[in-house]
Amino acid sequence: MKRHIILIIIVTIGLPFFSVAQEHLFSLEDCINYALENSTDINRAQNNSEIQSVYLNQSKAARLPNLKLNASQQFSSTNNYDPSNDTWNRDGNSTFLASLSSQVNLYNGAKLKNTIKQNEINFNAAQMDIQTEQEYLSLVVLSAYIDVLLSKDNVRNSKLQLEATQKQLAYAQARKDAGAISLSDLLNIKSELATNKTSLIEAESNRRIMFVALMQLMNMPVRSDFDIQHPPLNQLLAENIETNPVTVYEVALNIQPSIKNAELKIESSEKGIKIAKADLLPSLDLNGAINTVYGSSINGVNFGEQISNGVNPYAGLSLSVPIFQNKETKTQIILAQIQVRNSELELMEMKNNLRKYIEQACTDAQTAQSNYNALQEQLKAENESYQVNKEMFTQGMIN
Repeated sequence: MKRHIILIIIVTIGLPFFSVAQEHLFSLEDCINYALENSTDINRAQNNSEIQSVYLNQSKAARLPNLKLNASQQFSSTNNYDPSNDTWNRDGNSTFLASLSSQVNLYNGAKLKNTIKQNEINFNAAQMDIQTEQEYLSLVVLSAYIDVLLSKDNVRNSKLQLEATQKQLAYAQARKDAGAISLSDLLNIKSELATNKTSLIEAESNRRIMFVALMQLMNMPVRSDFDIQHPPLNQLLAENIETNPVTVYEVALNIQPSIKNAELKIESSEKGIKIAKADLLPSLDLNGAINTVYGSSINGVNFGEQISNGVNPYAGLSLSVPIFQNKETKTQIILAQIQVRNSELELMEMKNNLRKYIEQACTDAQTAQSNYNALQEQLKAENESYQVNKEMFTQGMIN
């Protein structure tokens, strides 16, 4: 598909390419790979994927029992009345409490199950986001790459035009010296030469701008020795590309990461409805704990003896049944349903935009191919006319 896009854009340009000797030339693939490796947007998308992976692992861990160790030390004092001597005595007391507790959810309306599935979908959607960013950056670099090729051809054409005008000026000077043309004719050619020099300077300036734009898209520091390869145009033109928009659209729906991402968002939103509805159902938990205590007020029993003999285990079930929630759960359900509709609209918009882009690209490809074929015929005719006029010029039949 990417090679087809490259061909469409190159054919649309309709200009010949030329090569430049260089120790290392960046191919289109080299430029794209360099841009992908140094893109902050892609790294940000990868970080978001890691975040979704963390959420997924955490939701899976929520199915397991938790385990907590609690300990507390308390100090207190009380005033006690002693009637034997009619006095008040303040007695101090130290209490140490320790407990090991655990709890696991047995049923909560499949909330945990749907949360895990939703996080799995979100993780897959984050992966699609990475591919979407990669594809977008690749196309942007491709466009800049084509701009550089076009700017280089403009420089070459400007140089050829300048060389032709210089030869014309030398010939005109000889004819002026021979009295065959007037001074004004010679000055017109000199003016044309000056215009060609200005055009060459502008073309070279535009080429530098295009090179800088490409390197900046790649996040590459600007360097004077940077140059690019020219794609094998004849090989690309020999390939058969599909220009039926219906066929291309059907294929694109199955491979475009942005479409898959939008579909996954709908699935995630639908899971959100089930998660919200789970709060309307009862929740059942299994819990248990082991407690022990030490009190300094118990005389004659040391710390270790109190701790070992004061162990009290227990286990139980806790059931929570929602009765009235101030419409909190109902509100969350309505919001989740609206989110589903928004996700569906987003998918519809993406499909419509994709269809429009494909229809335009296929139309451009068909038009470019027709123009290219017509220009090839025109080039052939111009070459034949040039050869005839060149022969007539050699024989002195035309000037």
